[in-house]
Amino acid sequence: MQSNWIGNRPVPGGGGEIAILNPATEELIDSIPRGCQDDADAAVMAARAAFLSWSALSPVERRQAVRVAVDKLVVIRDEAAKLLTCEMGKPLPQATGEINTAIDTLRAFAELVVHVRSGQQMAPARELNFQHRVARGVAACVMPWNFPIAVGLENVVPNLLVGNTVVWKPSEKTPLTSRFIVERIFDHLPPGVVNLLLGDGERVGDPLVRHPQVDLLVFVGSERTGRRLGAICGQSLKKAILELGGKDALIVDETVDVLAAARLAVEATYFNAGQICTSTERLYVARPIFDAFVDAMVAASRAIKVGNGLDAGVQMGPLVDRLQLDLVSRQVDDAVGKGATICSGGARLSGRGFFYPPTVLTHVSMDAALMLEETFGPVAPCIPFDDFDQAIAMANDSRFGLAAIVCTTSAPRALKAVHSLRAGMVKINTMRGKAPGASSEPFNASGLGHGYGMEFLHELTLQKSVHWRDEPK
Repeated sequence: MQSNWIGNRPVPGGGGEIAILNPATEELIDSIPRGCQDDADAAVMAARAAFLSWSALSPVERRQAVRVAVDKLVVIRDEAAKLLTCEMGKPLPQATGEINTAIDTLRAFAELVVHVRSGQQMAPARELNFQHRVARGVAACVMPWNFPIAVGLENVVPNLLVGNTVVWKPSEKTPLTSRFIVERIFDHLPPGVVNLLLGDGERVGDPLVRHPQVDLLVFVGSERTGRRLGAICGQSLKKAILELGGKDALIVDETVDVLAAARLAVEATYFNAGQICTSTERLYVARPIFDAFVDAMVAASRAIKVGNGLDAGVQMGPLVDRLQLDLVSRQVDDAVGKGATICSGGARLSGRGFFYPPTVLTHVSMDAALMLEETFGPVAPCIPFDDFDQAIAMANDSRFGLAAIVCTTSAPRALKAVHSLRAGMVKINTMRGKAPGASSEPFNASGLGHGYGMEFLHELTLQKSVHWRDEPK
């Protein structure tokens, strides 16, 4: 059984065990402790003890420590990627890509942090008025299972760079790669600067967030859990940054090449088996090209090789566990019960592993769970529209607002989408929309606070206003 990493040493956890299975084979990989209040207390107090000395370092000194960690991550990349594929299921090239993304993101943040500076304001003679940013304290980073390394590190490391100390709580679904990495890349930091806390949400996640010595929560995960943790933070007026669920729309108008748009839609819908906060989960297609687009989606869906992520040529792995497989199955079955037509896929694959095929549906009722709730699976419900304003309205008809994609060659339509779509990221003719230098803020039930970029670094700090005169008056 794996142990916590607290104060730069392994610390056994309490509360029993959680088995970690390979989702492609259902075989046991390892186990972690369920955790308990004492585990959370130990991790938080280690972080608190390290805070004053760590935050007192200059940004340049903290940047150098992070650069060392990134160099260590490069050395263990291949070993970590294989473990990530085993515990999460994604194909090995995608697991390697996730770690490469983390490496690039951390290097970018390391360069960005030295530009977090005070801005002098207008002041009378013999006075200075300026803003001064300081570290908040102990940050609880409660991270998701779908991109445990890329998302985990891109939230943990910016906290380190601005001077916060961290308790990293990975998801109990995919904790092993995080545990493998943290001991190998952060062991040169002072004890307590980075701590990894294993266990489930009830036994260690909630106590961690409730802890009075935690100053900041950074959470990436489901809307349901985010609402609960946000409410806990609200009780003590604790800062919370929440990136929650999505139900992203993709709009395809009649001006585009149908096959090119279908290729983009396939990647946006099926990458990581659809287990991405910004996966496309609703596809709105102009009626004149609707049938051709669906045909292209079906052909591309059937051509995707599904299997064990360690096997050569596999393009899509399993869902992360049986619970996720059951959720996707229920939503598709509900849609079919309300009149939807399955054009491809539509039922879990036989044999071992939590596999669900790329699935295309039409005639989906607007009150089906597939159109209302986050699916987090490889499912593409396709809906026709008659004019672009209608498509914008349908895309906005959701309680979520994380991201959206528009495929069009019309500049006026693209501009209308940028202004009108209620989403934190609007992507025109691409599924990419996130970069360390950029920033976005979720709309509606998709979260609170900025992610990425300089704005994210600002969220992780407290800002003081300093008024300084040369002598009392």
